[in-house]
Amino acid sequence: MACRIDRLVAETVASLEADRDVQSAAAYMAENDLGSLVVTETGQVVGLFTERDLLTRVVGAGKDATALKLGEVCTRNLISVSHDSSCAYAMKLMRTNRCRRLLVYRNDSFQGLVNLQDLAHAMTDHGAGKNLLVNLVGGITLAVVLAVIGMLISHIPDMMQLAERTLN
Repeated sequence: MACRIDRLVAETVASLEADRDVQSAAAYMAENDLGSLVVTETGQVVGLFTERDLLTRVVGAGKDATALKLGEVCTRNLISVSHDSSCAYAMKLMRTNRCRRLLVYRNDSFQGLVNLQDLAHAMTDHGAGKNLLVNLVGGITLAVVLAVIGMLISHIPDMMQLAERTLN
C-alpha cells in the first residue's frame, strides 16, 4: 500500500493565538518539548512558529520576546498539502519549497502537520516492506535453481552410462 500523508498526521497539534507574546509561547514549547506551534486567529491557521523563527526573528535579531506577539514573528507563507497526497509528493513539495513542515488539509479543514523527519521514516519503512518481498521472491527463486542444479548433478552418472552405451 502506498505511503500517504493522512497516516502521518498527528491527531493533536499544539496551537496558540497570534496575540500571545513570544516569551510565553517559547516557555510553552519548552514545557511541552515542541519544535513548532500553529498560530491561529479566531480559530483559523494564520502561521507557524518554529524554533528557527525564535532564533532568527527574536533572539538573533535582539528583540524583546515579552514585547513581541506570535503573529509578528511567525512564518505566514505556509505550504500545505491535501490529506490524500502521497508521501513522495509531499517530499517533493518540501524540497521545492525548502521547508520542513507541511500543513495538511482535508478540503478546507485543517487536519494537522507533517514534518520531514516523520515523512522520511515513513518512506523508509514503506520501502523496507518492498525490499522484504523482493528478497523473499529472490530467495525462493535461488532455492529452486539450486535444487534443479542438484538434481542434474545427481543424474550425471546415469547420463555418463547412457553416453557410453550410445557411443559403443
